[in-house]
Amino acid sequence: MKSKSQHSTMMMRRGPIKLALLLIFPIIYLLHRHQELRFPAFRKINIAIGGGLFSNVQQTPMENNLVAQNEGISRGPWVIDPPLPSQITTKPITIRFRCLWHASDLCPKRYIVLLRGPTIYSPPLSAIKRDGGDPTVVTVKIEVPQPGHYQLFAWPDFDACPHHWKDNMQYPINRGQVMGTPAMLDVTGQPTIVDALGPCTLFSSEATGRSHGRWIAKSGLQSKYRKSEWVTSFPEKQEYIYQPYECKRRHTTAAVIKETRSVSQILFIGDSVLRGAFCSQVWPQLSPSSVADGSCKFINDAKLYHVAPKDMEYITPDKRTIELSFRFMDDRPAERLAGLKGNISSPSHIVANLGLWLAPLKVDQYEAAVTEFLERMYEMYPNATVIWRTTTDVAPMINCFSDKGMTRSTIYEQREVSFDIVKAMKSKGMQIYMVDGYAMTAPRPDAANDGRHWVIESPEEYNWLPKSRPSANDAEAAILDGVWDIILQDDQKQQKQSTALWR
Repeated sequence: MKSKSQHSTMMMRRGPIKLALLLIFPIIYLLHRHQELRFPAFRKINIAIGGGLFSNVQQTPMENNLVAQNEGISRGPWVIDPPLPSQITTKPITIRFRCLWHASDLCPKRYIVLLRGPTIYSPPLSAIKRDGGDPTVVTVKIEVPQPGHYQLFAWPDFDACPHHWKDNMQYPINRGQVMGTPAMLDVTGQPTIVDALGPCTLFSSEATGRSHGRWIAKSGLQSKYRKSEWVTSFPEKQEYIYQPYECKRRHTTAAVIKETRSVSQILFIGDSVLRGAFCSQVWPQLSPSSVADGSCKFINDAKLYHVAPKDMEYITPDKRTIELSFRFMDDRPAERLAGLKGNISSPSHIVANLGLWLAPLKVDQYEAAVTEFLERMYEMYPNATVIWRTTTDVAPMINCFSDKGMTRSTIYEQREVSFDIVKAMKSKGMQIYMVDGYAMTAPRPDAANDGRHWVIESPEEYNWLPKSRPSANDAEAAILDGVWDIILQDDQKQQKQSTALWR
């Protein structure tokens, strides 16, 4: 234990500015409890960008909380040091974050950094490094490919959220932003990645591995691109759309399966994230009632809804029947999958993910569990086309689930090892593709529900969630766009193969 005099001497060594910030921090939080320590409002900006997809970008900076737009902003003991410049280029730059508290308490190992402008950019976890000599310092390397005018948001990213803050404060520490953010930032220079405008294929990385894309502000596109189907197919009110660099994908719904011939049964198999997608998106898009009814009618009960089997039949305009099912997987996926024998006969397509229930596992344990799961799936359904969804990210600035092992670093590691697993299954003969759900959700905490789910599933949530996060559902819709695109292309491939056999 240090004496009071020793502790006082250590505090003085932090320097007068840091000491002042430490002294006023309790006052800041008192102000936070009364909503907001106010920062000046920003004016509307008009910045011209030449070349590429983008034209004159008019972005109205957000003045409220990005992930809770009906609430104020709370900030914590973290600063950008040295201060963020007002202008950078599209070349790499390193931002330095400093924690003004005790390193063992409220100083995170990482920060979540997000830039919103003509595109949404978030650096990968591999670009975030904690200083080996000073645990209060974290550096983040950013490289924004698209010039424009951005707002930079930043939050702490704790491996273990301090529960005494989370449980007892109106504004828990995991929801605090870095002081001075959101901050305005001009990015100048030329785009560093060139877009291709053709359709995505089964051979592109969008179907075989990592997604290389970003969220695009529709208002920032040149008028000739705003008229393209890959833009106009999205809901008019949707501000940002996800598009890969190497191809462009139109927005669609589950009803697109009516265009197929080889699709007879689609099995969705995974945890509550996939159940939410199935019941809130897929089912209403195919049901005659246009709502989640039947076994997808929400009941807040584990046996009756959360883990219960869900089955429906979709009758196409030409009177074909396509069966769609969801089966819940927990922390014993291979065992649960074996239980489907005699229940699910021969799906033509399987959409699968294992993530949140396996979050407590180490990476090698996760790899072993997923490999066993997919090998058993291949034994049971050797003719099925499988679409593996990488695990969607978590948003700890909404809610923290680190007590369940669900941290951003864990999800990132799961995603990375998924690519190796899928590659290995392909080599064994499995017809398997990928949709990188992680890449689509990581930059969009504002599109999340509770911080780990990405749709509005409960009717009660529609009473308040759209006001807090108007973009909720957008990220999951982007993932499903990838799923339907692969299913359509796979159907076309199978039809061509069938035609060739008959010749």
